[in-house]
Amino acid sequence: ISFMSGAPSISGQVGRSMLSMGLLFLLTGFTLSDGGLLALGNLFLVAGCFLTLGIQSAKATLLEPSNLKFTLFLLVGIAVVLSGRPRIGILLELIGLYNFMKSFLYTPVALVKSYLGLG
Repeated sequence: ISFMSGAPSISGQVGRSMLSMGLLFLLTGFTLSDGGLLALGNLFLVAGCFLTLGIQSAKATLLEPSNLKFTLFLLVGIAVVLSGRPRIGILLELIGLYNFMKSFLYTPVALVKSYLGLG
């Protein structure tokens, strides 16, 4: 029995650090309206997500046929960020993320609406 089985992997630790740095750069970039910081934060976030989830798991999620729209928006958004238009690229990525999370968010939203008597 290994007591270290629950310990996070090195790539997971690096991924979480990159996620934190990405959020910091994004918030600073939005605050200062600096496109360079936005682009750097975006790249750190994407890389951090891949490292935290694991390359195989992230690849399986992105290549799943039902997530093709999300993958397309994500890749185009990254290309637009790298081409020097970080605000537009991040917007495209957010649209893709919304399409990806839409099915997950339906249940909690319906539950809240039913509690409030709205639905």
